[in-house]
Amino acid sequence: MQYSLLSRFRGALLGSLVGEILSSSPGNSGVFGNSVDLKNINIFSNQNKDSSSTTSQKTISNWSEIANSSIESLIRCGTLDEEDWLQEAGKVNESLSYLKRKANSNETAIATLPIALFFHENPVALQQKLQEAAEIWLSDIEEVAGVYAIGLAIALTLTENLNLATLIPHILTKLKSSQTPLIQQLEEVQTLLEQRVDLETTLCQLRRLQSNQIKQKNCPNTSIALAFYCFLNNPEDFRISITRAIRSGYQPQMTAAITGILSGVYNSMMGIPVAWRVAAQRSNIWQKRQQLASRLLAVWSGVSDISEIELSNLVTVAGAGAIQSRSYLQGF
Repeated sequence: MQYSLLSRFRGALLGSLVGEILSSSPGNSGVFGNSVDLKNINIFSNQNKDSSSTTSQKTISNWSEIANSSIESLIRCGTLDEEDWLQEAGKVNESLSYLKRKANSNETAIATLPIALFFHENPVALQQKLQEAAEIWLSDIEEVAGVYAIGLAIALTLTENLNLATLIPHILTKLKSSQTPLIQQLEEVQTLLEQRVDLETTLCQLRRLQSNQIKQKNCPNTSIALAFYCFLNNPEDFRISITRAIRSGYQPQMTAAITGILSGVYNSMMGIPVAWRVAAQRSNIWQKRQQLASRLLAVWSGVSDISEIELSNLVTVAGAGAIQSRSYLQGF
């Protein structure tokens, strides 16, 4: 089923927030065997009065704040402007600008989500802009493969070119020149999905690969690969995908946020449980991001004066190539 581009934009942006908030809620530590209390989504309601409150800082990562800043910058500049983005982030919180070149790939993927949304229809621009954006935040630029893998999944979904069965093989083909640990992790996830292996076994296998690749307790590649597993194992069910990501217990905030992005853009805003959407609507955090999503889509659509745009005019905007083909979409 094809959803409007606005609904998919909002699905990705809300999915990321839901993943972060649920995974950071008390009692949702994600230990195997324990249930995840999905009712904790009501934590949104604790953030009505002041989105910069202490509660907000505890549940919304710096990388989500940086993502919001990138939307503001994209709307103002109409393209990626590194200096403007950093200035915007500094306005929100001065400490954010000090995170430059200190992020890993999963954190950068969250921060650059709006970049992937904005440049989704042009394969060349998408890769170029994600590379430029990643260079601002990544501590190790070799980790950019993880950022591009998520960006490519978003682009395929938004252009209605996503084939769930071949998503990972398609990404691996695009990343073949990038010899990073992520490739082996994604290859393993594809095999485990085909064998219908459970979550616990999948995590054990990914950790085994990780230990052979790098002596690091928490590896961003594992978090990204696990997010692809959680999404592709139940692609039509946002709730189950998020629950699995949290229950894995592996960097749950990042894993759940990325899973929320992948499932949110695929299932759209309408695929996120109604109770969660209703709770989100009471939050200043989501109200702001929702408005930013509308304005971002308006700028992407070529609206010259977004102050005059009506929401109803955006609801029917289709993804690039969904109505008629565009030659540059063949690059995907």
